[in-house]
Amino acid sequence: MIALTDEEKKQLWEEVRKEFPDDEMMQQIHYVRLLHYYRVRGMSSQERVRFFNSVLEKSEKIGIPV
Repeated sequence: MIALTDEEKKQLWEEVRKEFPDDEMMQQIHYVRLLHYYRVRGMSSQERVRFFNSVLEKSEKIGIPV
């Protein structure tokens, strides 16, 4: 998994705010979609499945409904 710097995250926010200037919900959805895209970029399909499964498992352990 590739970690993004704070500056890269800031740039993503700027991008989504420009794309959806009057819709905070769409900004948040688009930001998370881009964040996931950049984090798993370069992974094989199997690696992406393992990554997202691990996120689900962690969420269930701390009581976040999925």
